Amino acid sequence: MSGWPFLGRDDELMAIEAAFADGGTVAAVIGGPAGMGKTRLAKQAVTRLGAAGCRAEWVTGTRSAAYIPFGAVAHLLPERLPVGADRLGLLKAAAENVAGWSGPGRAVIGVDDAHLLDPSSAAVIGHLATRRLAFFVVTSLDGTTLPDAVSTLVRDGEALGLRLTALPSTAVDRLVGHSLDGPLDGASRKRLHRLADGNPLVLREVLHGGLACGALRRHHGVWRLEGGHGAGGRAAELIAGRLRDVDAGTRTVLELVACGEPVELAMLERLAGEAALSSAEERGLIAVEREGARIRVRFAHPLYGEVVRARLPAGRARERWRHLAGAALAGPLRRRDDALRAAVWQLEGGAVTRPDVVGAGALEAVGRSDIALAERLARAARDAAPGDDADRLLAQILVYRGRGGEAADVLPTASATGPARTRTAITEAETLYWGAGDVRAAERALDRVAGEPDEELARGLRSWILLFDRRCPEALEAARRVLATPGADPLAVTWAAAAGTTAAGLLGRGDEAADIHRRGLAVALANRAAVPWGVANVEYGLCLAHLGAGDLGRAQAIADRGYRDTVDADTPLMAAAWAGHRGLVEVARGRPREADASLREAVAALDDTDMFCFVRWCLAGLAGAAALAGDPAAARSWLGRADDRPGAAPRLFDPWAGRWRSWTLAAEGATGEAVAEARRAAALTDGAPAEEALARYEVARLGGAADLDRLGELADGLGTPFAAALSRAAAGLAAGDGAALAGAAEDLASLGQDLLAAEMAAMAGRAYRRGGLRARAEVTTAWAAELRAACPDAHTPLLGDLPVELLTPREREILLLATGHSSRHIAERLGLSVRTVDNALNRAYAKLGLAGRAELRALLPGVRPSSHGGR
Repeated sequence: MSGWPFLGRDDELMAIEAAFADGGTVAAVIGGPAGMGKTRLAKQAVTRLGAAGCRAEWVTGTRSAAYIPFGAVAHLLPERLPVGADRLGLLKAAAENVAGWSGPGRAVIGVDDAHLLDPSSAAVIGHLATRRLAFFVVTSLDGTTLPDAVSTLVRDGEALGLRLTALPSTAVDRLVGHSLDGPLDGASRKRLHRLADGNPLVLREVLHGGLACGALRRHHGVWRLEGGHGAGGRAAELIAGRLRDVDAGTRTVLELVACGEPVELAMLERLAGEAALSSAEERGLIAVEREGARIRVRFAHPLYGEVVRARLPAGRARERWRHLAGAALAGPLRRRDDALRAAVWQLEGGAVTRPDVVGAGALEAVGRSDIALAERLARAARDAAPGDDADRLLAQILVYRGRGGEAADVLPTASATGPARTRTAITEAETLYWGAGDVRAAERALDRVAGEPDEELARGLRSWILLFDRRCPEALEAARRVLATPGADPLAVTWAAAAGTTAAGLLGRGDEAADIHRRGLAVALANRAAVPWGVANVEYGLCLAHLGAGDLGRAQAIADRGYRDTVDADTPLMAAAWAGHRGLVEVARGRPREADASLREAVAALDDTDMFCFVRWCLAGLAGAAALAGDPAAARSWLGRADDRPGAAPRLFDPWAGRWRSWTLAAEGATGEAVAEARRAAALTDGAPAEEALARYEVARLGGAADLDRLGELADGLGTPFAAALSRAAAGLAAGDGAALAGAAEDLASLGQDLLAAEMAAMAGRAYRRGGLRARAEVTTAWAAELRAACPDAHTPLLGDLPVELLTPREREILLLATGHSSRHIAERLGLSVRTVDNALNRAYAKLGLAGRAELRALLPGVRPSSHGGR
């Protein structure tokens, strides 16, 4: 972090340089809060101007030198001072000395912390500026007073005034990237942004503190910020200084907010009093904000809470939590997060007086994707009030954490009655399937509640289990039954919608997948409070449906949006699942570098919260990414970790894992074994014809003889554009048919299948070249190079080297654009003149023997001519 680059202040730097060049401005005065980078900007400006040939000097105001007349500017005075010179004589001596400096134009002098200058040093600065002997770059801290000699320059309009505000988020991201040797997960990145609030000093201290205390550490190559970050250094000292002299009442307010942030205003007034609350607000330590119908109190900066908590004795902290819990439990718990907050305060205060509230808080913690906290609360509720309900709650949460064996030990064995009967059956089925991998036993547990009033919950879970068991037709039928039940439980509907959408996609029923998704999403949106994971689960289903159906463009858009939204909503586990989905799509698109980062983030976050065995899928995906990147050792290592993963492996993932295993073998040079493994993967796709089509096509991609008849049957049966494109591509590979290969490339490109499209275009170019169609080969190969640019890190046998013999890179670029755009449009897009574009086109046409755009368009099937016309 000591070598951070200069970032985010380019506009301010340019303004200072322009002020210097103007000649009429004598200074640039940079103000702003502590740690905002004022000194760094001033030093950068002085260094830049000095590098241009100007004499550059630096003056620093300090508290110790403030008592020494002329102490800060002693180096600006001549070595031999006039004997008996008074203050005026010393000013003249300084002016004569600076005037005698050599160099073009004015000298430039940086003055750091000008508010700490002694009066005599400030007079020298003002005197030199007034006589225009130097240009000054001055920094001062917000809330301080500049010496009159300097402030006069600003008032008289002779100085440029700049005030630094927060660094842009892009600059913060670059500084984080400069500090950490690897990616940072999205939830931690957002937290760093919130803590630093654009202040580079705070960012530096948070990063340093997090690394020092271990809160910022790497998991599977991904950095994560967990728990407190141990911020210290100058930032903590500045904050501690602000908190040092507060009175006892104000300190009570700060400690209560530190333990319960955010805290309702009315609650704080009851616990600490209005006077203390007003004092804390007037000092700028807390902020009172309206959140809907509530008025809540937070710290004015997140680091205030970190510093207060770090200095709060354990005994007094427990006392504050007990006060908060008592105040919360004294009133109604009506709002969504009331139970969770009251539960946490009881837990931290060491006195669980309302176990029912703690249990309700555990369920709310699940909804907020904090499963570790949910387990703590469930255990505390169970300790305070043992019983079947408490056992059932803990078992359910242990299943969510991927610890089915522990859940089975906790789950009550006595037959439940009433609504608890169905809930017990659901938890038992989840434990049996995701914990032990016994699908038949899980189904028998659900059969026991057939005919119960809320049996649609069991049906909804059944559809989910059937999907993961890769019985897509049965999963879809079970989902339909739930969706057809009037007034079905929202949880059952969201389970069924997620499973039904995915199953329909894998069966090639895109319209039905879209309809199920639409219906499920409407229910999930209307019941966010009751089913907090509903929206995410239904959207995961749509992403997987598009992934299975081969529409990677749509799958990517859904995954990117889901990841962004859940990071913004502070739901890290949901965001991690989206990172995994995004990574799986990126592997399919042939983007191994991006896939590696996304999948590592998912594995790091979900490693100990893996109910659906999703981590195994992500580990296998990392193997696929490594194989595509040409790193067989890493691919084999990731496969080994996937195979060693404890717990059952849902059959749904088998075809994907099999295909990535085949590519690992191919990367190792074992082509025959790779083809055999791809055939085995195709045999694992019963119940998922879309996956079978892709697995059978992989045989052809790896150099084997694909079953063209079966691919044709699958294409006809599925009726999806992807299945048709795969069948066409495999037939084109077998026949060496350039036109079929190019047509398949067009179809695949339209689906976002970047890698497969690039492969087909490359093979089409080779087929045309073998057939002596030189112009068609050249244009198609250029197109293949453009497609390959979307997946530059992928290496496959079909891509190989792309020979381009005739055209220059610029000619290829312009030629491809010319299939759909006018010369003027191309010129504007590339920043060229129209004449340059036309000249390049004429040269390309001559090399290829083409008469113009009409013949060019005929070489690339599917390209639409531009409405603007052109040569």
